[in-house]
Formats: sequence, C-alpha cells, structure tokens
Amino acid sequence: MTQEPLLMAKQARKNHAKIVLITREKTSPLRQISDIIISLPTNEKLLRFGAVNSLFSEMFASSLISPKLNELKEKMEITQELTDYLKIKD
Repeated sequence: MTQEPLLMAKQARKNHAKIVLITREKTSPLRQISDIIISLPTNEKLLRFGAVNSLFSEMFASSLISPKLNELKEKMEITQELTDYLKIKD
C-alpha cells in the first residue's frame, strides 16, 4: 500500500537477503521480488495483523544483535539513508 516496504525489499535484495512476503494483495509488486510468499485470505481483517507485526518486529530486533558490529554499523547507515530519502523535504 506504500512505497516503504518496496524500497526496503529492494535494498534487502541488493544485500542478498531472502525476502518473505505476507500479503493479501494479489497484484503486489513485492510478489515479483520475494523468495517466499505467504498469501492471506482477502476476507481476513486487518486488525488481526497486530500479532504478526509484533512477532516480525521482535525477529528484526533480534537479528540486529550481531558479532559483526562494523557490518551492522554500515547496514544501519544504509537504512538511515533510505529513511532520510523517504522523509518529506521542505
């Protein structure tokens, strides 16, 4: 529904990461670049996604704890550049 997930997935692809997509959308552009697609029924209410979001947030935070701190710092800087790009400029 927004550009942010697509930009993140493209950056993940550049980093040779696997992309897992969970979606209700049949025509999502993320489907074309995802390695694994988990399709949800279109009649599923959006309210139920809160638990899934919490789980993925926890998994993401856990993945940041790495013995390769220099590599982590570089990846965080790339992420910061992407989020800066998304901000509205005056």
